[in-house]
Amino acid sequence: MSLLAGCYERFLFGYQLEGEVQGDAAEGEQKLGLHRSFTHAAHKGVVKCVAAAGQWGATGGADDLIHLYDLKSDKDLGFLMSPGEGAVTALAFFAPAGAYNPTHLLSGSADGSVSVWQAGGGWECLKTMRGHRKDVAAISVHPSGLLALTVSRDGFMRMWDLVKGRCTYHVRLEVEAEGVEFCREDGGARYALLCGARLTVHGVQGDAGVLCTLSHPGRTLCMAWAPGNRIVSGCEDGSLRLWDAQAGVELLCISRAHVSRVRTLALLPPSSAGGRLLAATGSSDGSLKLWDLTKAAAAGVHGSSGGSCLAEAQTRARLTCMAAADLPAIMQQRVQQAAAAARQAAAAQAQAPAQKQQGKQQQQQQQRQQQQGKRKATDAAGANGSQQQQQGAGPAKKKPAQQQGRQAAGQQGGGKAKGGEGGKAKQGGKAAEAERVVVKDGVVEFLGSPAEQKKQAAAKRHKQAAQQDQRFRSVPVPNQQLQAGARQKQRPPKQRK
Repeated sequence: MSLLAGCYERFLFGYQLEGEVQGDAAEGEQKLGLHRSFTHAAHKGVVKCVAAAGQWGATGGADDLIHLYDLKSDKDLGFLMSPGEGAVTALAFFAPAGAYNPTHLLSGSADGSVSVWQAGGGWECLKTMRGHRKDVAAISVHPSGLLALTVSRDGFMRMWDLVKGRCTYHVRLEVEAEGVEFCREDGGARYALLCGARLTVHGVQGDAGVLCTLSHPGRTLCMAWAPGNRIVSGCEDGSLRLWDAQAGVELLCISRAHVSRVRTLALLPPSSAGGRLLAATGSSDGSLKLWDLTKAAAAGVHGSSGGSCLAEAQTRARLTCMAAADLPAIMQQRVQQAAAAARQAAAAQAQAPAQKQQGKQQQQQQQRQQQQGKRKATDAAGANGSQQQQQGAGPAKKKPAQQQGRQAAGQQGGGKAKGGEGGKAKQGGKAAEAERVVVKDGVVEFLGSPAEQKKQAAAKRHKQAAQQDQRFRSVPVPNQQLQAGARQKQRPPKQRK
């Protein structure tokens, strides 16, 4: 089920019914919900009227336009320019018996004209009929599709022949009417007329007089036919009432249905309501409520109880009009899936702060663990380095002594060999004993014998002298011409004879 609601703030709200009504109202109260499926800026001014049938939806606004929607695919189909002048004040779809999608759309304008449109396809304007002098307040199409009734602010009600496109009957009403609707249950044999605080039921054939009058304590703003010869009405005092249209008896009165006036109402199709009588009401306080009137309608007794609110939504806008359209089962399944996804997203969004805080705590814990691991690794590396340094210092100091022992042993062996060859062991031993040892920064250095030291010092002096001689040779030589000029200046001048 798709529920459309227009408002003074130029928006069109779309709502979907969630769940199924089974058993009594107490059970249904926990299973039903109203989920907003879309919000459109329908017009540049007030949304005056709305109509829905099958997959099509339409709104009329104070900007002289008709806005079209495809409810099946949730697409905006664009605008229709009304042939009449002024705001579009009334809309009504017509669908033949047994057809799902409507074939025609009727629109009423502020100048009193009524236009007939082809629904779907090219949305062509087939005919514009004129008769009223002021804006059209309401339109109702006969179930046969051959006739239509309109009421206007000029105080007249007119019947139109939709085949010939002309007015066949008109009557001046005692009180200006605000609504008119054919009863579809009896094939259009009766119609209800809403005039101020009175709601009258009239017959179309033969006995065309008033069949019954339903008197309200105050001004009545909206009404709709319900199955079983019932009529539901909404009043300016915020009350919702259920009537027996045949006996003229009030069956139920919900005195505080809304805080403000009940501006508009719509009955849900039986296929969407599960065989129950469900009415959706909209108020100027922005609230939209769904009521179960099944018990009161079935009891048929004055002052019956059983009206209960199954669901409620707040639009935060002043509602002006409402319409309900039945969608196929496949569309209802798609809508339910979308509603479930929306609920999951809302639940995830509600849990987001807690998850964010938990993730932040986990991240902080991981950072602390990483820092502790780094400190442990640094401490372990420092301990290993100091241990290796301590272990490496001992062999570094002992190594020269070991080398000294090996060299001394080798020298002793060399002395023995030399002694064996030429008896020079004593000279080798004296040379070895004459070697000097110097320790610098914990390292032992061998300077050799005095003779070797003299050779090294002589080689060093020779090298220094060669470097100094090279520096002298690298000095640039003065220009020979300058030297020659200097010599010429030093010569004494020649004497003249």
